[in-house]
Amino acid sequence: MRIVITGGAGFLGHKLAVEILDRDTLTDQHGAKQKVTELVIFDRAAPTVPLADDRVQVVTGDLGDPDAVKLALGGPTDTIFHLAAVVSGEAEADHELGLKVNLDGTRALLDFAGRSGRKPKFIFASSLAVYGGPRARIIDDFTTPTPKSSYGTQKLVCEFLVDDYDRRGLIDGRSLRFPTVAVRPGKANAANSSFISSVVREPVAGRATVCPVSRDVPVALISPNRLVAAVLSCHEVSSDIYGWPRAMVLPAIQVTVADFLEALEARKGPRIRDLVSFAIDPAIEPMVKGWPASVSSDRARALGIATDGGPGEFIEQYLADIGQKS
Repeated sequence: MRIVITGGAGFLGHKLAVEILDRDTLTDQHGAKQKVTELVIFDRAAPTVPLADDRVQVVTGDLGDPDAVKLALGGPTDTIFHLAAVVSGEAEADHELGLKVNLDGTRALLDFAGRSGRKPKFIFASSLAVYGGPRARIIDDFTTPTPKSSYGTQKLVCEFLVDDYDRRGLIDGRSLRFPTVAVRPGKANAANSSFISSVVREPVAGRATVCPVSRDVPVALISPNRLVAAVLSCHEVSSDIYGWPRAMVLPAIQVTVADFLEALEARKGPRIRDLVSFAIDPAIEPMVKGWPASVSSDRARALGIATDGGPGEFIEQYLADIGQKS
């Protein structure tokens, strides 16, 4: 079984790759359990933490480069996990780049997958950014998408493309609307939600950070391990059980900065709070307040996808990821 992960050199792509290699088998597009024989990591740069496994092949290149896409998908591919994207803040700042990567790049992958004749599984990383505005604070499987950003619009258009390619029998398409993922290690990225990870990551490292939103603004979150488990749960079920529409909301829990600071204090002592200060950003806070805060999905729960246990679970997972004890 040949699997491709776009954006595979990133944090989530790496976690997904490790889990796939550890499992050793996945369900193919025909419903049969197959051994993973080749795992292609497709990204703009090679992974900083190489995977020491003979089944791994690294392809570096851009989604907009047909030769790179052909090299990544040129073999008999059974599953494509499409995680690569220009993140929210960057897509808003550079509209043309967002369209090129998020929209045109996704279409290029869909075209190649559709022409292969294999009807591969196509797992698309969409986002809760397809929702927005005051009416989208509480969402479920039936909430109408109302994107209020270029990033959310691009993700929603790609969902429609995945639906159409699936309807035509060219792929087995499944779009998953990711909540904000926390806590991410490493440096902050250009996502508008990056402050959520920063208020944990920076104090744990002994560095000060400034939070651009009020401490009591709720955000819908999922942890990295829960997300990877959810992605694979959606991959493993049959197309009929996965159901229609092909876009599915992944459940999340509400967490505020205050919740994270309380959980941090319980594990690292009260002084850690002093490393987080607040300077409300008039552009960021209204945007965050327009994001979904309460998220549920009966479809996902029916597949056994559970939410995280609480703020402390996010902290514990992050500390384990960086090799620290709480």
